[in-house]
Formats: sequence, C-alpha cells, structure tokens
Amino acid sequence: MTSNRRVLRSSSIAPASSEPKASPVPVPVSTPITFHPATSPPPQDAILIHAPTSTLPHLTPSELKLLRKKQSQLRLTSTSPSTPLTRTALNATLIFAQHEAGTAVLIHASGWALTCAHCFGDTAAEYNAGPKRRWMLFYTGDAVLVECRAWDPFRDLALLRIVGVEADVLVRAGRDLGAGVGGGGQKMPTPTPTFHAVKLHTGTLRPATRILCIGQPGRDDLESANADGTRKKTPYALVEVSQGAYRGMVPGVDAQDNREMGTLMHDAWTYWGHSGAPLVREVDGALVGLHSSWDEGTGMRHGVPAVAVGEFLGRHLPAGGMTKGTAIDVDAFLLVATPKANLLVKWLQNLYKRHLKGSQEI
Repeated sequence: MTSNRRVLRSSSIAPASSEPKASPVPVPVSTPITFHPATSPPPQDAILIHAPTSTLPHLTPSELKLLRKKQSQLRLTSTSPSTPLTRTALNATLIFAQHEAGTAVLIHASGWALTCAHCFGDTAAEYNAGPKRRWMLFYTGDAVLVECRAWDPFRDLALLRIVGVEADVLVRAGRDLGAGVGGGGQKMPTPTPTFHAVKLHTGTLRPATRILCIGQPGRDDLESANADGTRKKTPYALVEVSQGAYRGMVPGVDAQDNREMGTLMHDAWTYWGHSGAPLVREVDGALVGLHSSWDEGTGMRHGVPAVAVGEFLGRHLPAGGMTKGTAIDVDAFLLVATPKANLLVKWLQNLYKRHLKGSQEI
C-alpha cells in the first residue's frame, strides 16, 4: 500500500502522461513581510533576522546555490497581483527552496504555516531522520527559515513556525536608526516581522465552487527525457496560480484520514511538487484545503479538506496563534502603536519597497 501511496502523491515521481499538460494562469509585487519595532527586552521566541551573506544556517553550499538561483528567478518574474484576494493568498504562500519543491501557506500573522506531512517525510522513520528546519521563499524571493512543530501523517498535515527571516536593510535600519526617527541618536531594537495569512473556510462548500491553487511545480519534466536519458526541465514558473473548482469529497471515507489520498477533490491544475499548495475560494480567498495528491486513474486532484485542517490546528496551534514571546500580531500592534512607532513603521516599509525594487532591476 505504501508504494501505491507514493505514486498518488503529487510530490512523487508520476508515471508518464499521468499529469496532463495545461496552461496555468500566469502569476500576477507587493510586500509579504511587514516589520515593526520590537518590544524590549527581546522576546524569548523571537524570529531571528539573518543578514544576507555567503552562507545561511541549515544549508549546504549546493542547497544555498539553489536557493539563490530560485531567489533571483522569483525577483525577476514577480509582478503585482491583480486583485486584493489574489494578493493576500499569494503573499501568504511559501515554496520550499530545496530541489524537491513543495509548498506551504501561512495561517497566522505571527508566522505559523501549514504544509503536507509527507513534505517532511512519508513515514515516521523518514520524518525523524530528516531535517526539521527548511528554508522557504515567498513569490517575491524573500527567504524565511521554518521549523516543523507538529507532524500528523494521519491527516497529512504539518505545522510550521517561521523562526528566521533573511533581511539586510531592515536589520541595519532597526539597529542604527537614531535622530532621524527615534530621536536622540539611540539604538533601535531589531524590527519584528509579521506576515500575511489566509483565513480558514468553516462553512459549507458546495460542489463546483470556484477555487485557486497556488503552488510550486517541480522543475523536472516527468513525461519526457533528453537523448542521454537526463530529465528535461519544465517550462513552468516557480510559482503558478491555477483556476479550478471544488469537486466534492471522496464518498464513504473519513475526512480526517488523508494517509492514502486527500479526501477533498478538485480539478485545478497541479504538477508534482504542488503538495501543500493552498486551495482558496476565488470569491473571498478563504482556505478550503491543501493540495496533496492526485489519482492517476481518473486524473482527479485531491487535497486535505478544511475540516481536517481545523481539527489539526485545534490540536496543535497555540491558543490565539501565539506562543510566549512570539512575534506580535499586526492588528494587535497597531492598536497600541505610538505615533513615533507608526513613523518608524512607515519609514521601514518604504525602505523595504525601495529594496525590493532595486533587487528586481539587477
């Protein structure tokens, strides 16, 4: 049964002609990370800021090279999302920086994200032997380090926490701002990052409901090869947005049991590597599930439904989505922000936008 399961996974190598070629909707730059002045003293579980250097923690030289390559490609190809709903979902989506592809989505502004459990290992042995920290990228090329905090192979879900952010100008700004913003020439605390997040759909979902799937297709073409036997590369972008519809639930199956195949059915285009990709309603951007697998016999795509996501989060996400000392929530911060703090926030945001623009012109 295990071998059959791996054939059905979208993260696994698929048989020839099992994934039909399609023309996904092109991914339409906004800012996926917002920085705020940190509280003092620094929180115990604060998200660390990593200045861009020739090395990053938890990466081999070859892995870092691939991350930089993906970063460069994303910064050259990302454009402004066409609608606010697309913008929120896209800003909340993360792609794995390693070769195997994979996708995740943020479900809380303080840095909590979801992906499929099999992205970290199909079995307990694979999960325990593999790294728990992975670098991921936003569609703008911004890099974050995530740590797997909960792994549930029964529901095929994993809870991730952002523990690091790669940023340069904001680190300097947070540490060196003086008379121009904070006054008195004093050092400012390192900025605290917060993020966009999708909301979980909790109502009834009718068949044929229009959805979007945002994910990272694998780079290897599994349907053809070069003359020397090596894999050809796919023409797909690192992040693809495809349209489709919700096609109901697999009948007679426990919606919580997504071990063999996702119990949610949909027909939005996917390729291997889309595992963990958010499935959101077109009308409001609410999360209805995560793409997880496909049926080679019918061509139907499958995913982990919102009902399983809700149960999983109820068991593993800290109350309110916050841990002791974690990053502050955006809305909560704005309620208590002082005028001086608001001035710093606007200055940092404008600086970050100029940094993004300069990166895209390189």
